[in-house]
Amino acid sequence: MKDVNLSKRMETVVSMISPQSFAIAAAEENRDSVQAVYDKQTSLTIADVGCDHAYVSIALVNRNIADKVIAMDVRTGPLDIARRNVAESGLANKIDIRLGDGLEKLVPGEADAIIIAGMGGLLIKGILERGIHILKCKEKRPVLILQPQSDLKEVRMFLLAHAYDIVSECMLLEDGKYYTVMKAKPCECDMESCISMTETCSGNGHIYTDEELVYGRYNLEHQNSVLQEYLLKEREVFLRIAAKVKESMAAMEAKGEQIPVSTRERSKSVTYELELNAKALQYYSEVIM
Repeated sequence: MKDVNLSKRMETVVSMISPQSFAIAAAEENRDSVQAVYDKQTSLTIADVGCDHAYVSIALVNRNIADKVIAMDVRTGPLDIARRNVAESGLANKIDIRLGDGLEKLVPGEADAIIIAGMGGLLIKGILERGIHILKCKEKRPVLILQPQSDLKEVRMFLLAHAYDIVSECMLLEDGKYYTVMKAKPCECDMESCISMTETCSGNGHIYTDEELVYGRYNLEHQNSVLQEYLLKEREVFLRIAAKVKESMAAMEAKGEQIPVSTRERSKSVTYELELNAKALQYYSEVIM
């Protein structure tokens, strides 16, 4: 079967899933050898939420990453195209097309992993909140592969607050835009005790700092080069904004005018953003030097 061409962003999403990683996790849980588990592991079921035209779903099956994909979207138009693409690929028996909002058509324990990519962070968070029964399924808590377009801090805080450990992240640049893909696995600790700890604590007891929540602990610790580039560009933007705000405030003071509360708040905000940016760049201090 002919494979589909995916964007760099979606290739990164697909790369976050590997049958080997599931075999390793199962081996650790069952105290068995990885090869033994991998040999017995005959299939993975992946849920592709917001599947659009099902290109990712088709790639997952074509590349033997998933034995079954549940491709879901809330829009009928894209799903009609998805059905046609799946049929033309000869994968109608492997890819189940479902019309539904978020995770509403997914059964608890049905999927080994869930992909939600190309949406705003708050929308992804809302989908996960409404499908929280899927994430709390005791029989099988799914791995999450997420690619939020915005509000990454809120997504990370949600994962940590619901006993998910962010085990991998990748920031990439495509067509002049920066994207982050993250992989989160259920914490190995007792879910209720983990949830009762703190919304900024990972499964291994690591408390996330503010800069790690904003930029991603994994990317910072692994000195992701694209993130470094992003941080340096962001710093220049923040410095220009800070200079303009300072200049504006000085001009108002010289005229004896009262500085608006909104201007003072913006000054505080950009100062805080610069502080976080500087803390994040400290992870690259050796690289920069």
